[in-house]
Amino acid sequence: MSVSIQDPLLPFLPLLYIAWADGVLEETEINFINKKIYENKTIKRETKDMVCKWLNPQNAPSARVLAYWKNYIKQNADLLNPSEKSDLFSIGAQLAKKEDTEYWVNDETKESLHLIEDYLGIVSREALRSVYENDPVTSTSLPTEKLSEKAYSKPLKALLQHGYPDIKSRVQSILDPHKEAIESYDDDLKTRKEKVLKWCKELANAGLGNLAYLPAYGGSGSMPKYAAVFEEISKYDLSLTIKFGVHFGLFGGSVESLGTKMHHDKYLKDIGTMVLPGCFAMTEMHHGSNVKALQTTATYQPDDNTFIINTPSQYDRKTYIGNAGMHAQMATVFAQLIVNEEEHGIHAFLVPIRDSKGNTLNHITIGDNGHKMGLNGVDNGTLHFNAVKIPKENLLNKFGDVDEEGKYTSPISSSSKRFFTMLGTLVGGRLCVPIAGQSAAKKALNMAVYFALERKQFGPPGKAEQSIMDYPTHQKKLMPLIANVYAYDFAHDFLLNDYSNNKEANSQQVEALAAGLKALSTWNTTQTIQICRESCGGKGYLSEMYFDLLKADTDIFTTFEGDNTVLLQLTAKSRLTYFKKQFGKMDWWDTLKYISSIASTNLSELNPLVTRDTSQDHLLSNDFQIDAFSYREEYSLRTLAMRLNKKIKNGMDSYDAFLDVQVHLIDMASAYIDRVVLERFIITINEQKDNSVKEVLTSLKNLYALHLIEKNKGWYLEHDYISGSKSLAINKLVIKLCNDLKEESKQLVDAFDIPKHMTQTALKFY
Repeated sequence: MSVSIQDPLLPFLPLLYIAWADGVLEETEINFINKKIYENKTIKRETKDMVCKWLNPQNAPSARVLAYWKNYIKQNADLLNPSEKSDLFSIGAQLAKKEDTEYWVNDETKESLHLIEDYLGIVSREALRSVYENDPVTSTSLPTEKLSEKAYSKPLKALLQHGYPDIKSRVQSILDPHKEAIESYDDDLKTRKEKVLKWCKELANAGLGNLAYLPAYGGSGSMPKYAAVFEEISKYDLSLTIKFGVHFGLFGGSVESLGTKMHHDKYLKDIGTMVLPGCFAMTEMHHGSNVKALQTTATYQPDDNTFIINTPSQYDRKTYIGNAGMHAQMATVFAQLIVNEEEHGIHAFLVPIRDSKGNTLNHITIGDNGHKMGLNGVDNGTLHFNAVKIPKENLLNKFGDVDEEGKYTSPISSSSKRFFTMLGTLVGGRLCVPIAGQSAAKKALNMAVYFALERKQFGPPGKAEQSIMDYPTHQKKLMPLIANVYAYDFAHDFLLNDYSNNKEANSQQVEALAAGLKALSTWNTTQTIQICRESCGGKGYLSEMYFDLLKADTDIFTTFEGDNTVLLQLTAKSRLTYFKKQFGKMDWWDTLKYISSIASTNLSELNPLVTRDTSQDHLLSNDFQIDAFSYREEYSLRTLAMRLNKKIKNGMDSYDAFLDVQVHLIDMASAYIDRVVLERFIITINEQKDNSVKEVLTSLKNLYALHLIEKNKGWYLEHDYISGSKSLAINKLVIKLCNDLKEESKQLVDAFDIPKHMTQTALKFY
């Protein structure tokens, strides 16, 4: 196309320039702009066609044309005060005025262009600013930068969407219109809870709540699709996320996982559409994480084939139960099953608690947990059952039942194995809660990075102030956190798919990994939000930056679905069981070979040449990083097993022995999760075909690995795995990686796809 500009196009030149300035437009962006242009009744048809023609990717402007547009805007739009005029309408109005084409300068067009600018978000502001701050570019020269070079935010975004962009877009289209109500601080508790319920029903009506259920019950049988919805909701309102998860994931998931076809046919469709709102009543006041010791009872009555659900005392009431406070009509209640005066352990029962009009049913007392630190859109409550009678069919009987003769039966003979199989219903929650935490961490990083790139502070004497992102201390705060988020994202995606595709196989291993990953990931979320808040100074204390809600709403994640310390103990015990099984299979010769392999590892990895190797190639190699992570894990596991074995052989009770090594259990479990996360990061990199994506992910992987080695350098130095000089070399390389990734930080957080109206607040008044 010709480089010259036709007069009718001039008012829209800023729009066209910023639309293409960051590379290739997405289809959704093109459609939105076209729609707003064609809806405007004051713009001539031929002008609309001309503008939309330039928006066609088949007709995209060349680098030469973009350079010409940029130069033209710079020369002809006199921006003496960019802070007052840096918007599409103002710049376009100046160009129109200059060429006497002011017919289009009116309120309707102003509103249309402001909507477009809001939709494009911060990209437009930065592109316009670049017109005036960069060195002049003549119409005959190409831009100094290659527009396609390192333009990987979109492929990274696609990677982080894990194949479900359409689902995420559907969630955005439902929640975007509610953004003002979602971000309101003026609601009382009851109003907020009713709003959250309304939004939850909208998502259900769109078919987004039941995606994990089988097609026969309105779903798609896909846990990853459900998780994609869960993740996207988390960017908007975490109360909505949790209410959504409690109803569809925990309540509906318990019916699906613990019930039989009869339960599925009777309940799942109504659960999937929220015709039957429910809750998940496991936790009791005095037995939070100790599910096996719950005191609520379900006693079988052979005379009329019923169960009596009873709460022995106030200390045994169900508490912190989401949806119980106001909205649930039915609860999945976990209770000790008693048949013929014999206890058979924890089982799950469906207990109606309200009628369809919201009235509490007889013999049930419902309380409200009151105001919380966060998540006040969720109606958490208490449940007390005073000899509540339910029919026999309300026992979720997949793993345990009472036959027609009144005898207890189960396909699983071991009561302990049956208990842990039933608790498998919690795995879905342990997969989804950290994914929600990841969204919160991404949102925090998005705000902090945009703020850091814009905020100027100090500078060389006599020169302009510089961006705070230029300071190594600031880079060291934020860049490792970005690397962590990417690392955990890939690990969560792997585990989610592994769980979905292999629910029966290796269930114990999946549960152990889910528990440990949930713990480390949610701790990382808490740390990330706090550091990001601090990184934004006083502005970070303003509610417009979202940190207050992010901190308040995610703090509970470290104890949601199990306290993190307890979950890591579960992971550690699983690894010890694995170690015992492996060792138990060994004969004398295998044992000798195992001991020899340990000695061989010590000789190779603890060789002075290796422990003192400070070369960059060595430190950045996958081999060194994996070996370092594996050595810490295996050494911790081996020495922990030896400690326990020695204590028990010396007569210590096994419970006391585990208590005695509790701190070591946590360290070993953490080392195991760290190694798995790093391995998944490397596998994800190897799967990429785009070299620029591979390159930036490799830098992130290196930062994740080396920063973690740096964090644990005390352990590595104590065990002579690295020398002092190697530790210093790792420290320096971490700083270098942080500095290198600073240049990519904007694209890295753009890939998180945080709604643009949220991102804009980071630059408000800048």
